[in-house]
Amino acid sequence: MRGKKLMSLLAVVCLALLVVVLGTAGCAKEETPTTPTSAKPTPTPAKPEKGEFNFAFQMAWHTKHPEYFAYVNPHGGVEEFSEEQGFVKMMEKAASDLGYKVEFTLYPADQLVKRKMALDALKAGTLDMLASCGTYFHGMVPEGDIDWMPYTATIVGRGKFWDFMNSGEMADIIGKAYEEKANAVWLADTLCGSSCILAKGDAPYKSLEDIKGKKLRCAGGLATRVGDALGCSPVTMATGEVYPALQRGVLDGLVFYVYGLRDYMFIDYCKAVTYPPMYIWCDDLWMNKDKFESLPPDLQEAFKDTAHKWARWVSTEYWPAYEEKLRKWAEDKGCVFYTLSSEEEARWAKAVEPVWGWYAGESPDCAKEIELLKEFMAGQK
Repeated sequence: MRGKKLMSLLAVVCLALLVVVLGTAGCAKEETPTTPTSAKPTPTPAKPEKGEFNFAFQMAWHTKHPEYFAYVNPHGGVEEFSEEQGFVKMMEKAASDLGYKVEFTLYPADQLVKRKMALDALKAGTLDMLASCGTYFHGMVPEGDIDWMPYTATIVGRGKFWDFMNSGEMADIIGKAYEEKANAVWLADTLCGSSCILAKGDAPYKSLEDIKGKKLRCAGGLATRVGDALGCSPVTMATGEVYPALQRGVLDGLVFYVYGLRDYMFIDYCKAVTYPPMYIWCDDLWMNKDKFESLPPDLQEAFKDTAHKWARWVSTEYWPAYEEKLRKWAEDKGCVFYTLSSEEEARWAKAVEPVWGWYAGESPDCAKEIELLKEFMAGQK
């Protein structure tokens, strides 16, 4: 009997100890954090308040071209300028200020579609945006070639000519032509390199007689008509084909820009430049019309406004600074720069007058553009 009592007492003691142990463990478990104190939840990235928009954007130049730099990072072309002054960064900021996010998938020349087919690709929606030269697509939209007209921008100055081209009735005609013929919204026109004659060898062309019959590379469209009017034998070829053509003796020179002496190493064969420039090579920026109309109205306006601000800056500040830098480089390399006398320049300007009549005959709107341009030029005298 006594043994049974002892066994019962031991059982009670053991049960009490077990309760104490389990209670202590439970308290300890409650005090131990379930996660380390150093661990912090990963914040979820804030989404744009009004939405995101992506654009497949092809340009007509390689990634080291000065105009490609102008869009993506002007510092790559002219050291004193910054990436924030390029179109891409400006547009990203303008969209962000409105509560949107825009992203551009950039394609250099020929990467997504061939350069000559780029406007067709924009029309079809294969590209959302395109930066290229209207003169490449003269057969499709002749009205977009007016900005290459000789002895216009080079006479009145870049700022005045840009303002004329990108506003008023002239801009309305160009914009309407691209919408109707290319399903494209024309955002802006940019005045780029000044077009001079680069002569093979070190003897510059000093007169119309000097270039008569010479095989000079011209860009096509209106540029080729200018070469015809001057009496040379225009040769149309892609820029990448020019160097080997000079090497093989196929060309006697080319109508091109000073930057080509370094950027395409034409200085290996061309060491003489005839000034003043006849015209300025112009670049255009477009967006597929369906893509543009899918954007909210305030973002549409931001694209137009940003394109205009950027394009005027590029036309009047970036390109002149780039050309000045490249001319100094060419002179240091022994390149000769020859300036025509005023009398000889007047002969050249007279020789290209038939180009105006040819252009006017391309379409009724081309004729109206010529009328507007003549009125503008007369008002600058």
